[in-house]
Amino acid sequence: SVLPNTTYEIEIRTVDESGNVNTSGVTQTATTTSDTTPPSPVSSLSAAEIGSTWIKWTWENPIDDDFNHTVIDLKDEHITNLSNSVSEYNATGLDSDTEYTIEVKTVDTSGNVNETEVSNTTMTHSATYEWGNRIWDEEANQSTTYTWDGRSFSGFYYDLDTGDTSESMTIEIDVDGREIKENDLVYSTEPISKEFEYTGWDNYQIIGFMAERYFAGYKNTSASIVDSDLSLMSDGILAKVLLDIDDDESIYSGSSLALEEGYNLNIQQVDVNGNSVWMSLTKDGDEVDDAILSSGETYVYEKDLGGVEDVPLIAVHIDSVFSGTETNVVSIDGIFQISDDYVEIDEDDEYGEMTISSVSKTEIEMKNEEGDINLEEGDIIDLMGKLKFIVADDSDVLRFAPFVDMSEPGTYELRGTIAEEQGFTWTPLNFEGFYYDIDEGVSSESLTVEYDGRSIDEGNLTYKAEPVPVEFEHNNWGKYNVIGFMAEKYFASYNESEFGDETYDSDLMSNGQLSKVLIDEDDEKSVYTGSSLILEEGYTLNIREIDVNGERVMVELTRDGDEVDSGVISSNDEYVYEKDLGSEDDVPIIVVHFNNVFSGTETSAVFVEGIFQISEDYLEVDDGDTFGEMEVTSTNPITLENEDDIDLDEDSTIDIMGEIKFKVADDSSTVRYYPFVEVETEPDESLNIDIEPTTVVEGEEITFTVTSRGAAIKDASILIDGEKVGTTSDEGVFEYDADEAGNFTATAQKEGYVSSEGNFEVISPEDESKKISIEVSPEEVFEGTPITISVVKAIGSEPLEDAEVFFDGQSLGKTNEDGTITYNPKEPGTHKLEARADGYLDAELNIKVNELAAKFDFSNLRIEPSPATAGEEFTVMLDSTNTGNAKGTYTVELSINDNVTDSQEITLGQNNSTTVEFTSTAGEPGTYLVKAGGLSTTLDVEEGTSIVWYVLGGLLLVVGGGAAYIFATGGTAKFAEIAESLRSMLRR
Repeated sequence: SVLPNTTYEIEIRTVDESGNVNTSGVTQTATTTSDTTPPSPVSSLSAAEIGSTWIKWTWENPIDDDFNHTVIDLKDEHITNLSNSVSEYNATGLDSDTEYTIEVKTVDTSGNVNETEVSNTTMTHSATYEWGNRIWDEEANQSTTYTWDGRSFSGFYYDLDTGDTSESMTIEIDVDGREIKENDLVYSTEPISKEFEYTGWDNYQIIGFMAERYFAGYKNTSASIVDSDLSLMSDGILAKVLLDIDDDESIYSGSSLALEEGYNLNIQQVDVNGNSVWMSLTKDGDEVDDAILSSGETYVYEKDLGGVEDVPLIAVHIDSVFSGTETNVVSIDGIFQISDDYVEIDEDDEYGEMTISSVSKTEIEMKNEEGDINLEEGDIIDLMGKLKFIVADDSDVLRFAPFVDMSEPGTYELRGTIAEEQGFTWTPLNFEGFYYDIDEGVSSESLTVEYDGRSIDEGNLTYKAEPVPVEFEHNNWGKYNVIGFMAEKYFASYNESEFGDETYDSDLMSNGQLSKVLIDEDDEKSVYTGSSLILEEGYTLNIREIDVNGERVMVELTRDGDEVDSGVISSNDEYVYEKDLGSEDDVPIIVVHFNNVFSGTETSAVFVEGIFQISEDYLEVDDGDTFGEMEVTSTNPITLENEDDIDLDEDSTIDIMGEIKFKVADDSSTVRYYPFVEVETEPDESLNIDIEPTTVVEGEEITFTVTSRGAAIKDASILIDGEKVGTTSDEGVFEYDADEAGNFTATAQKEGYVSSEGNFEVISPEDESKKISIEVSPEEVFEGTPITISVVKAIGSEPLEDAEVFFDGQSLGKTNEDGTITYNPKEPGTHKLEARADGYLDAELNIKVNELAAKFDFSNLRIEPSPATAGEEFTVMLDSTNTGNAKGTYTVELSINDNVTDSQEITLGQNNSTTVEFTSTAGEPGTYLVKAGGLSTTLDVEEGTSIVWYVLGGLLLVVGGGAAYIFATGGTAKFAEIAESLRSMLRR
């Protein structure tokens, strides 16, 4: 224990058995030698814990007796010395994603330093290792225990002004198994305090629940609204905040203040002194409350919500009351309202994959208690409410992210991760507004702020965008280059893209042009002959005709109804429409892949699988162009910088460029801000579900047909009251056997489409109240004659208004209040009438439409004189009447002995009559059969007085082959000609 290089003196004395000590001692002086041996080095140096801005190293100290302390160097710089009792060092304030090397040396009490290098190099985690990105990617240096909250996920509620976040979700990921095991997904939300917009009321509690905002309770609230704290959440009650405003409103006597959910605050009367006002509250026209208030007071309407009594539902602050000689006015400067249509929650309630594990006045917690959550490639997982997971369609890399279902049309804010008193870089991983292809993991845009307080100096805000290759959804086409620009997806160029037998490499971006990608999909659709495929920007691809062999289809492309192109396409081939865009010629702006062409005996169809369309309305980007606050400084890659300073003033919204904006907190002490875009969900990609019929009898079949853009959608899920019952066929059809009576809601769902709903009713066979019938007047129907179609209830024959009537499948419209509709049938034959009305069974009636025609009836066939004399004229007469339903023409023929000898055309109007007359000359004596108009009689011909006529007649018969022959071949005119010749001969 002596020290090195130190002089020591020793003295020795003797002592006897009695304890006597010799007072004289013997002394000796000696000096120790110097200690030059260093202590042993530390061992087991390693990084025990790692963060994004810190690393904690640990080691084991040597056991040398003279070990005194350690020397810590970091990145070749001396940091500190640690005593021999300390065996760890936590380095803080480090940069994320950066390697740091620590070196630990030991020193003994003599100052000997062990120069043996004992070091460890460790990289800090990324800034988003445990939190901060919306996208989780196993290749992005992120923890398998990860958390999202309102600062990093725009779906969760976040109060920018206070910096408070209500919701958080933490998961533990089994990467190898691609799953989140049971109870390893924990969702927690807690109420946070929010100041009323009317500051005189102080605060209330707000809570985010399943990515929606709710009122949780009154806490630290002004006594003018509630006497003490009141929690709805502790009783499992949550209500939407409908109004929280401090706008000034002026309401005049006799008028009303319209609130939400049918409530109205009515000014009944103002007292003559202007000190108070009598008000009443109505809901849907019925009075529910009234009160008398003075200036500066708050009107409060209370109502029981669930098990919570006397909840202030509506609060209105009366700023002033004015009573004038001509008018009275009440000024209001604060309104707060929560919904009385509340949500009830309780332990063990299930929402999607999640189960509520606990509910208190301070927290709601949910877990995946019912089992593991599989993160299968290409999946969309319904977590709870509108909150979902989307998983990349990538079998090699696990990549997924939470998102809020925005299929319901509306405006949504997509924000980036919150920056607080710092600069920041936003990419698609932490800013949902930027373009990102999660399947391929490619991103294009970034926005960087170099922070210097409340002002972003000129050039310190930098935006960059560069094209990246992505695969077409119809992957047989290969790839194209896409670029995110100002938070929107644009087409940059084709990348040796193959459409049919041709390869395209059109490059818009090289010419400073960008075109929006309008459609990129590979859903299989069925389009029938005569129908159309609806595209964007007014384009429609019409299916004109399919050849009889089912190998080719004739198509026509129209824009706004005008034809712009046509062609004949074969099965498994592409229709390509090219157009010049700016400086680039022959750019394919529409590509459609025809998978199959089918020609059937009853119907023909084409099956489309792959549609790509870009906009012909391109955007030009050149150096020096300005977009909002930003100026283009380079086009390769596209780079923009702020050309002037940008002030981050408190409570401001700043237009940066395009749709990208900054929102800054209303906080004078802390600079807190984020970028955001507002997106409007359009219903263009909506499904449409057609239910036929909408009312059926138990045991009958209902047909659901699902379409989008005019085309049939296959593999769409059909849900009945939320339970999946099947999927649609290639023709977009699903047939369902209705085996249970009741009212039901059918929903059509498919990833990437807005869902569609419809209602139908199934009734029991004994229920006559749902049956209707069709009646037609007049009973006998003729073409071109208007008819009245009546739809009546089966019981009581009560007229049914708004029933839709169909004639051979074509809608005629809806019945009027008398249950009738008129129609003028044009085609004769048997036709089908149908009637459909919500809540009733369809009705059918076959009617016969008679042809509209004349009908000629003949009567009273007679001959004068009768009998006739040979060689003399006689007249055949008959009467004709048009007994048909139209004017007409008829040819009446006269036949003698079945040989037509004459004819006559007559025209008669409806119900008109006439007499038809034929004049002829009788032949030789005898009896002849005369026919006309379907009637018949006999004609007797007698001899004349001169024998010569008979002789000549006989001679004529011999020469001519008989009188009958003369009638048959020459008729009476020929006979008269011969007779006249004979008379001339006799006279001579």
